[in-house]
Amino acid sequence: LDAAVMTSGKGIFRNSGQVCVAGSRLLVERSIHDEFVAKLAVYANGLRIGNPLDLSTDIGAVASERQLRADIGFVDTTRREGGRLVAGGTTLHEDTGGFYMTPTIFADVTPAMTVFRDEVFGPVVAVTAFDSEAEAIALANDTDLGLAAGVWTSNLSRAHRMVASIKAGLVHVNTYGGSDGTVPLAGAKQSGNGADKSLHAIEKYTNLKTAWIQL
Repeated sequence: LDAAVMTSGKGIFRNSGQVCVAGSRLLVERSIHDEFVAKLAVYANGLRIGNPLDLSTDIGAVASERQLRADIGFVDTTRREGGRLVAGGTTLHEDTGGFYMTPTIFADVTPAMTVFRDEVFGPVVAVTAFDSEAEAIALANDTDLGLAAGVWTSNLSRAHRMVASIKAGLVHVNTYGGSDGTVPLAGAKQSGNGADKSLHAIEKYTNLKTAWIQL
């Protein structure tokens, strides 16, 4: 559980959530939900936020004031829609400048909430509980986006079922954020068509030509 918490935290909070594959939705089995959320809050609250050029810093700034306002807007909207704020949700270092935000965790998030459906692109994670494998798959696929996903399980058969069932171009199992230039990074649904990286990416830079010749 501790490894899953740490990997999940890194999957959303690194670079203040400004990563294309940021794991901004966490689906947690109900039997471990409360313990998981509590451990994740401890992890988030222990992160050092500040100058990204300082090697002791864990998280740097949000890219712009506009993006920071949008991230705080998600916090306000989620609270209004019924999400439970577990950690963060505030700005930092306003006196010294820069667009900093505390790592933010919401629990009791439902599929109807804005934070579940839209991409935040900030250090905000939405936690939703599930009771069964089928429900987890339905929740994971209940989005217009489909770039990356992650699964934590000790059951290899379940891992293969989840990889096959989740509609995403990249599915991690018991890890998150892996990257290698030899394998494609592909999108699904509104996350795009085609692939970056690997030999598959070369196809984007080629043009096909058809010729009909009658002799």
